[in-house]
Amino acid sequence: MVFDRDAVCGVAWLALIAACGPTVKPDSVPDQPTPIGQRKASKPNTSGRQVVVGEMCPQGAGGRPAVAPLIMRGVNWSDTAAEVTAAVERGTVPRFFVFGVDGKVAGTFDTLGIAEVGISQQVATGTYVGASPCTYTASGKPNEPRAEDPKCAPVTRGCGVAVGEIMTDEPPTKAAFVTGGACINGNELAVDIDADGTIESFPIASVLDGIRGPAAEWSASPTTTAACKPTFQVYDMKIAEQPRPAKATDKTRRGDASVLVDVLAVIDLDGDGRRELVLAMRFPTTRSIVVYSPKSSAQRLELAGEATSFTK
Repeated sequence: MVFDRDAVCGVAWLALIAACGPTVKPDSVPDQPTPIGQRKASKPNTSGRQVVVGEMCPQGAGGRPAVAPLIMRGVNWSDTAAEVTAAVERGTVPRFFVFGVDGKVAGTFDTLGIAEVGISQQVATGTYVGASPCTYTASGKPNEPRAEDPKCAPVTRGCGVAVGEIMTDEPPTKAAFVTGGACINGNELAVDIDADGTIESFPIASVLDGIRGPAAEWSASPTTTAACKPTFQVYDMKIAEQPRPAKATDKTRRGDASVLVDVLAVIDLDGDGRRELVLAMRFPTTRSIVVYSPKSSAQRLELAGEATSFTK
């Protein structure tokens, strides 16, 4: 019998290639196709939690609940209104958790869409289930009725901080945000930023820059102790009147009268173990929501973003 040497070699090479083939096999095809519209689990964010920080007002959209999306953390922090609104409009923030004055979740807001309500930014419309943001758990038990804090409404107009994760899967049923507290210690705001048991104290007057806007950085003083009792929210920190800048800027609209600063939340937004501060700055003609983040150190807070509040 005559053998074809080339054919035999070809078969040998094929056998060798097959023997040295890849050892990693692709995932098997599922028995049943995935239903259309079913969301796949999102990949974990290795660079930190991605969130949108907003303000929920129970009557913000013509008497109905609405969330004003204000500041976002994606790859970086951003307060550009178009970017923040787009994240909500795409449906990637399906649920906001609304916090009460005690740092506990007062309710949940499920996003339905975006609407114009006559203010400077668009708002998220949807369904809110829960109590007023101006409430707290009187007994400490989660299922007990929440009591109203009479100091809250005059300061916040009944609105509260709302935080939603940016994701592609089903919205979480429970909030995964760790909260803390702050208090006024003389002329400083005392807060344990990194939960290590050591207090960081930030001079209250230093939160404003030379042109009466939020300072780009807010550094702690050497003080490490405080006798005050920390709470999730702190109201009416007064910063004395400052002179108007020599050159006119857009920030001069805030006037020359004293500025009141409120702590609306002490909360770890990005999941790095250090807590951000969500503040309200009440100027004579406007009210801003400001987020400060300890991006690199608990001793130094950096301005993450500023946006106009729902309320004046």
